[in-house]
Amino acid sequence: MASKESPSILQSPSYIVGPDGRPAAVLVDIATWKSIIERLEDQEDHDILRAMAADLEMLSSGQRPSGWIAWDEFETELDALEQAGKVPS
Repeated sequence: MASKESPSILQSPSYIVGPDGRPAAVLVDIATWKSIIERLEDQEDHDILRAMAADLEMLSSGQRPSGWIAWDEFETELDALEQAGKVPS
């Protein structure tokens, strides 16, 4: 979960200016960078769960969402791929 650090860290970043005089990059300390990445990953997780909400609802009611296969079918397919040497060990 993202840390609840003060956003003041991001209020005065250091800019790298390109030859045209416009900002070309931003320089941040490693703690800020890690915080940014953590927040982006949290948002991505949230977006994935939101997109999967209908499928998860179906699963919780005992139904199988479209495109999903039973675990036994998956294991059978995986075994066949392993025997054919198509799954890295």
